[in-house]
Amino acid sequence: MTGDDAQQIISVTRDFGDRYAEITAYQVPTSDRYPEGIKYSMQYGNAAGETIIRYDNFPDHPDTAHHHKHRADGTVVDVDFDGLQPLFERFKSEVIDHGHDW
Repeated sequence: MTGDDAQQIISVTRDFGDRYAEITAYQVPTSDRYPEGIKYSMQYGNAAGETIIRYDNFPDHPDTAHHHKHRADGTVVDVDFDGLQPLFERFKSEVIDHGHDW
C-alpha cells in the first residue's frame, strides 16, 4: 500500500559503508491491517542484504504481535508501540549500540 492512499512521512537512509539503515513510514488509511494509520519499516542491515535489526508492522507474520522486531538470527519478537517517534529513537539507539553514529 504505497499508492494514492498513502503519504510518505519518513524517508531516511544512512550509509555506514559495510552496513546501512533505512527507515520509511507512510500515513495510510486506518484499517484492520494498520489500526494506527501508520505503515513503517526500520531496517538495519549489511551490504550482503542480511537483516541485523528490522522493526515493522507488516501483518504477514503469524504468531507475532502487529508491531515486531526481526533479529539477525531470524527470530521475530513482539514490541510495544507507543508511537512512531519513540520506536524510531529506540531503533537509532540500537544502531548506535552496533557502533555507528547517527
